[in-house]
Amino acid sequence: MSCLRHASKWSRGNVADDFGVVLDSVQYVPSVSVPLADPFVKVWSVSDFSILHEFQKPVVVVSAGTYELSHSSHREQATPRVVFQNADCQRRFGLPRSHSACYAVVTSMSEDCRRALRDWELQVTRGRKVQQSTIDIYSVLRPLFQGIASDRPECLIRVESKPIRVETAAGQVHTAVMHTVDMDASTEDLRMTAMYLRSPIHTLMFSSTGALLGANFSALDACRLHTPGAAVESVTLKTLFDMGLYPGGELEAQSAYEEALNAVFVMQLTWRHMQPHRSRRDGKTKWSMIEMWPMNDPVTATPAVLVKRYNITQHKELEAQLSLRQGDLQRQKEDLEQASVTLQQEKLRLQQEAEKLAQQLQAVLNNKFVRRNTFDAETPIDKTLGYLETIISGGVPPLQQALELHTLLSQSDTNLRQPVGLEEQLLMGRMGSDVGQSMLQMLQGNPTKPQIHRSTIETDELPAPWSPYAHATAEAAALTAFEVPTFLDSLVPASLIPEVEHLLHTADSSWQFDVFAFAEATPGHTLSVLFFYLVKQSGVLDGLYLDEGKLCIFLQKMDRGYDPSTPYHSSTHVASVVQMTHMLLCHGGIVKSKAMDRPLMWGTYWAALVHDYEHGGLNNDFLIKTAHPLAITYSDHSPLEHHHVAAATRVFLQPECMYITPQSMSPEEVGNARNCAITQVLGTDMKKHFDILSRFQAAFKRPSVHSDLHQTPRQSLDWDRVKPEDKTLVHQMVIKCADIGHLAADHNTHKRWSYKLEEEFFRQGDKERALGLPISPLMDRDQAGGMTRSQMGFFSIVGIPLFQALTDLFKDAQVGHLALLLDSSSAHETCTLRCDTKCSCGLAL
Repeated sequence: MSCLRHASKWSRGNVADDFGVVLDSVQYVPSVSVPLADPFVKVWSVSDFSILHEFQKPVVVVSAGTYELSHSSHREQATPRVVFQNADCQRRFGLPRSHSACYAVVTSMSEDCRRALRDWELQVTRGRKVQQSTIDIYSVLRPLFQGIASDRPECLIRVESKPIRVETAAGQVHTAVMHTVDMDASTEDLRMTAMYLRSPIHTLMFSSTGALLGANFSALDACRLHTPGAAVESVTLKTLFDMGLYPGGELEAQSAYEEALNAVFVMQLTWRHMQPHRSRRDGKTKWSMIEMWPMNDPVTATPAVLVKRYNITQHKELEAQLSLRQGDLQRQKEDLEQASVTLQQEKLRLQQEAEKLAQQLQAVLNNKFVRRNTFDAETPIDKTLGYLETIISGGVPPLQQALELHTLLSQSDTNLRQPVGLEEQLLMGRMGSDVGQSMLQMLQGNPTKPQIHRSTIETDELPAPWSPYAHATAEAAALTAFEVPTFLDSLVPASLIPEVEHLLHTADSSWQFDVFAFAEATPGHTLSVLFFYLVKQSGVLDGLYLDEGKLCIFLQKMDRGYDPSTPYHSSTHVASVVQMTHMLLCHGGIVKSKAMDRPLMWGTYWAALVHDYEHGGLNNDFLIKTAHPLAITYSDHSPLEHHHVAAATRVFLQPECMYITPQSMSPEEVGNARNCAITQVLGTDMKKHFDILSRFQAAFKRPSVHSDLHQTPRQSLDWDRVKPEDKTLVHQMVIKCADIGHLAADHNTHKRWSYKLEEEFFRQGDKERALGLPISPLMDRDQAGGMTRSQMGFFSIVGIPLFQALTDLFKDAQVGHLALLLDSSSAHETCTLRCDTKCSCGLAL
């Protein structure tokens, strides 16, 4: 009777027709009518129902109507309407509810309940025959009558329902149903009907005390089979549990019985219990399932339980068979898994043997036929550490790696801090023999061939080392200014001071400082002005109490110690190195990390200032092979770098240049600063490049296995715990990066440096030709292309790995210097690919 939707028309006003009434803003609309002229349908009038008042059973005539809420979204709701009720119906159930009250009751019911009532209504109204059904009479009639409360217990009653036609007004005939309620059915009929509706087989009904209320024949017969001669009254709910063959005897049976009572009557749950018992026919153990449903006794409306007991022996036998089969399958699975593990182990063993044989074969082929196409920058120590770390982490290094290490370490001439096979990689690689020889000469020294004999060179033909200008001038001696503006006033024309101040401000914060523009604005004083400004801006002078007047004299002499006619190694180059050093220290995260104290910072600035002092435009190889006095003095070990430090120190020791006062630094701090500067300048010798880089990476980049001191890149370090020799590597890396910092300059600036360095190389080649010496690779002016041809090799072998190692430790430098270097490298690579012979962009080494 719920959720029915009729296709009748709706009325939208507050005016009732002959059969409709307005109740609580709800407009009733009659269902579809049929004409009176139908001769095959009996039509009842309302007066015809008066005779039913004498009938001693409740009779009610219900007409289904459709109504809508006036403020709803046009939603229809099917509801019943009482057309007539006899006196017995009124006595038992009360007066009819209004339409609004009926609607409220229907909508408060659950969806399942409304669906059941609707299905029953459709069933009884279908056709013209009388329909008999057993239903919960209170659930069906509660929406219709006021006397049926919502808490009435379930009551199953047999009801006869007959569709009829009712004339409610002249010319208005409606479909209705006449329900006759049999309230006098026998107790046994009611209980049997209730049981039948739940389950038609093997069913019993017991009260909450376990007394038998009803049972069908098959259920009673089953109980008598287990208890021969038992009367019906002696069968109780406990009897069903006593029929079981429990391992625990009566105690277990009583426990199962009490558990079932609690589940059904207290918790109101459907309960299932598997019960073993012995068959009286063959003596075998059988299994039964007892299912119990809570319900109300349809007669007394008190709690009851419906019980069904059926045989599940075959199910248990199948279950046992399946269990045995499952055990067999589980054992077969375990056997197969073990066999699979064995096969996998054998497969792995064979694969390892095959890999070892393939590695041995590949090692032989590599040694005989294969040339490497890419540069391998790993040193023997790097390879050994990587091999050991693989073992420590539980890995199995390839056999080929072990063979290579054994061969490498067993050779007496192996340089542990130099890339493996450096000479072979450079000379036999794709860059060309002359480019490879140039790179090798720069990074290692003279290649194996050709060998230069010094005895063929006359001593008096050697060029003299560069002699600086007069060390002290009247202007320098009279210079007593301590501040940058006064210093500028004494050195720079007044018209250029604003431009110089702007450039100085840029130098303090830019990774791409235009040093050439600054040199043009400060001719003859580029280095001294820039150095003095940057050390003041950095704050390194705060607390050192240096004699700034003598410092300015020292800077002037340093400026004059660089030959302006030297194309590359001039004061402009040194100014560029000083500015890049300042950027790495103050903006690259080194000062922020507290990797240096104030004296060491001063030593680093000082190293950048003097690192090429009195450079004559000739490299160490030239000095060595010509037996130059500097090479003899320093026993062929970095003669230029030793001379730079020594010559600058001699200037510093002049009285007018002794800017360190007793209040500046302690003797220990002075010694630390000097030692720092010496190691930094000596580290600019490119022949020490791989040794310094390899040690730096081993100290800071490679994680330590036994200690947490050496951490992975980008993690903060406790610099108080870092060993002094490892700190020295950091100091050297700063100056090394600054020395080739113009690799990251903008394209035009880098191009100018490339041409300057190439011209300096060509001048050395001219001297070698004049002395009758073999011209060094890429220094022959008459050949197509000079050092610019080696740019890609220098970028990939030297530049990028160097900056990558430093910026891995100091992440602030990554956003500046490394990014610029990578962009610069990409631009030069593109340029190289577009050039047929000589690249105009060049590379500064």
